[in-house]
Amino acid sequence: RAMNHMKNEKLWLEAHQYYPDLDESKLTSIFYFTLIWNLFEKNCCDENAQINEHAPGLAVSHSESISELPSIWRHFQTRYVHDGETTSTFDSFEFKSGDKKDVVKRILLEGESSSNQEKMEALLRIAFRLRNNLYHGEKEVSKLYDQNENFKQINRLLMALIDAKGLPHD
Repeated sequence: RAMNHMKNEKLWLEAHQYYPDLDESKLTSIFYFTLIWNLFEKNCCDENAQINEHAPGLAVSHSESISELPSIWRHFQTRYVHDGETTSTFDSFEFKSGDKKDVVKRILLEGESSSNQEKMEALLRIAFRLRNNLYHGEKEVSKLYDQNENFKQINRLLMALIDAKGLPHD
């Protein structure tokens, strides 16, 4: 039955008990990610983002021009590495078999001795997996709340890449 009296998406979600007491403030960066990813895919990936093509390709062409790279890198390295080992958070992070989780792990563990190109590639591989996991993975809202900061950092990276491409805005 249509719920015509519902004025917005939040009320609909709450009324249908999919996400009671939804706290939008804890999802802001995830909401923006969907739009930023759309622009990233259009402007940086010829409208068809492929992890094993675009992650290394964009890392080669833009790893030295993204001033935000060190702070974004620190966020993920702090999240995924502790005492010289990957954390359970990284170990449970869902990668497809061909997405080179082992490469990301090696780069994370090498830390600051990794080149900017390697760091950029690892971050882009993380971005692709965050995207895929958002649309095809865990749907429990409390777990999404925990991802908001990750999406904020990835949004910063994607925005910087879009800006670095220097393409006109629509």
